[in-house]
Amino acid sequence: MPRPRPLPPALQGQPFTIRQATAAGLTRRRARALDLASPCHGVRSPAAVEITLLVRARGLALATGAVVSHLSAAVLWGFPLPLRFEDHAVIHLTSRDGARAVRRKNVCGHRLVLPDDEISEGRVVACTSPLRTWFDLAGILSLQDLVIAGDFLLRRKGPLSTPEALDAFLAEKQGRPGYRQAMKARALMRANTDSPKETELRLLLLGAGLPEPAINVPMFDETGGWVQDPDMSYEEYKIAIQYDGGHHATPAQRRSDIFRDEDARDLGWLVVVLTQLDLDPVARGIEPSAVTKVRKALTSRGWKRAR
Repeated sequence: MPRPRPLPPALQGQPFTIRQATAAGLTRRRARALDLASPCHGVRSPAAVEITLLVRARGLALATGAVVSHLSAAVLWGFPLPLRFEDHAVIHLTSRDGARAVRRKNVCGHRLVLPDDEISEGRVVACTSPLRTWFDLAGILSLQDLVIAGDFLLRRKGPLSTPEALDAFLAEKQGRPGYRQAMKARALMRANTDSPKETELRLLLLGAGLPEPAINVPMFDETGGWVQDPDMSYEEYKIAIQYDGGHHATPAQRRSDIFRDEDARDLGWLVVVLTQLDLDPVARGIEPSAVTKVRKALTSRGWKRAR
């Protein structure tokens, strides 16, 4: 059997519609060749291309003219999401200009007003902007998960937005569905965080009635030299809180963490090191050990809960 002739450069390595194939000179027979796959109806892609969420989203966006949104856009932007949303079998699409919502298999279609500045026209696919994506999650996520996603939006390294831009955006959304939940989350969100688990820990401490710790505030020695940026801290009580995720288990990172903590203790700081085990209660109704350890540290340094 003769090998199918190569695709034109414009169609290589990415999905394309039958209309695009025809415009590029492909016959219908060529478009049905075995070296091409169909990520969705009316769209073809080279069979060697892995059918990822991005490929499927691009194919559906090409076929429908809609914008990738909600949970699907959140995945493309990298937002941390609960495990129950890890299955991306369903693609969320929002139609442009108030057109009818997309009705296709494995598609959740939305009909919403999307101003041009709330659409990011990417090189591969158009999706809702980071701010609009986060706002749309307000109707899907719990309050804690929305705060975690919001802290990611304003994270310290590579933030997707700024507090000022977020507040200006929310000021324009008053009265829209999801606004009240978004504003509740905004009150709990903090900029310059480093990981979702640090946000989860901060919310856990606040929910237990403990004072809110500062985030990544620099620690200095007696000469004014920088020592470290603890994940969280109570500078008034000289308490540093470090959340050590899975990558801290490597020998090299563990040695680095030991020196990190010794430097802080030499300056009179009390260091509380926490892991995932400290966030999870051992049984229903039992206080997570993270709360117990931080409360004990605060109490030892003179903190008293307000009556």
